[in-house]
Amino acid sequence: MSLRRLNPPILVLTGVENSGKTTLSKALSEALGWPCVLEAARQDATVIQGNTRVVDLERLLGHHMQSVAHLSAQVPPGLVCDTGPLVLDRWCSEMTGHSLQGALEAQKRVDLYLLCQTLTTWEPDPLRSLPLRKDRLEHQERYINHLDAHQLPWAFVPELPLPERLQASLDLIAQHLGTP
Repeated sequence: MSLRRLNPPILVLTGVENSGKTTLSKALSEALGWPCVLEAARQDATVIQGNTRVVDLERLLGHHMQSVAHLSAQVPPGLVCDTGPLVLDRWCSEMTGHSLQGALEAQKRVDLYLLCQTLTTWEPDPLRSLPLRKDRLEHQERYINHLDAHQLPWAFVPELPLPERLQASLDLIAQHLGTP
């Protein structure tokens, strides 16, 4: 007998900057037919100006959680999130040495994190600050340590051309969530 979920599964693409999260999120959303919660920081004036403070990260976390709640209430088959509470928590930890208040509770609501491997080729972006791959790999290791330390469900998405990366992600989703 299969069990019916009361809430749609929440899938979050996570990882360091320059790992293809946004591109893969959009591709997964389209392939699965699931709505996508976009990365709020990309459109945030304070973040764009480079004046981000903890209060801004808290606001972005609240915005993310409201977006997830709003879309979940429409009972879609699932949700794809382009980043989420883990990225905000890591950002806060890097800024202050402390976790973002409420972020861990939010992280535990996620059904599966897809940790996107940082890409070899650097793509400049006004919001990015780690052009050296070795620095991004160090941060990636911090993500892995965090996911493991908090026993969060996750799978690693290797650097591949987009069609293969999309298929690998769909396979991981099917393996971990039993869908699509």
